[in-house]
Amino acid sequence: MVVQTKFLKQTQQLELKMTEMGQSCLKGLSLCKHSLYDEDKILTQEVDELHEEVSTLGRECDQNCMRILLLQHPVARDLRRITVATNTVRDLTRIMDQEKEVAALIREMDHTEGLIDGSIQDLFAVARGMISQAVSAYMSRDEVLAQEVIQMDDKADAAYLKAKEFYTDKLAAKLEDPGSLVNLLLVGKYLERMCDHAGNIARWVLYQKSGILETEE
Repeated sequence: MVVQTKFLKQTQQLELKMTEMGQSCLKGLSLCKHSLYDEDKILTQEVDELHEEVSTLGRECDQNCMRILLLQHPVARDLRRITVATNTVRDLTRIMDQEKEVAALIREMDHTEGLIDGSIQDLFAVARGMISQAVSAYMSRDEVLAQEVIQMDDKADAAYLKAKEFYTDKLAAKLEDPGSLVNLLLVGKYLERMCDHAGNIARWVLYQKSGILETEE
C-alpha cells in the first residue's frame, strides 16, 4: 500500500508538469498567431522562451518517468500509465518544437498583408482545439473526448490541403513575394503537424485503457 501511494503521488506530480507543458504549448500557439496576424515579431521571442521552458519540463518529466520505473517497479496497468506519460511528453515537446519553427518563419517574412489565406486561420483554430482537448482527455482519461480529437484531424488535413493549393497557385502566378508565400505554406504544414501530435496524444489515452495502440490512417 505504501508503494502504491508513493507511485500515485509521483505520477500526480508528473502530470502537473505535463499540464504546465500543455498550457505553454497553447500559449505559444496563441503568440504565433498574434505575431503573424499583427506582424509583431517581438512576440516570437516569447515563443523561443516558452520553448526553453517546455524543453526543460520535458526533460524533467522523462527523468521522473525513469525514476518511477526504476524505483517503483510498476505492475502492468501502472507500467502502461508511465508508457503513455512518456509518449505524451514527447508529443507535447514536438508541438512546442514546431511552434518555435513557426516563430522563426514569421521573423523571416517582410510582410504578410493580403497573403494569409483563411485556411491558415482554420489551422490555428483546429490546432488549438485539438491540443487543448487532447491534454484534457489525457488528464481526465476521457476516451470520448480522445475520439473527438482524433476525428478533428480530418479538419486539419482538409485545411492544410486548401492552404497548399492556395499557395501553390500564388507561387505559380509569380505576382507576390515568393519567400513569404513559401513561409506561409510552411506555417500551415507545421500547424498540421501539431494537429498530428495532438491526435497521437489522444491515441495514447485510448491505449492506456485498451492496451491496443491505434495507428493514424
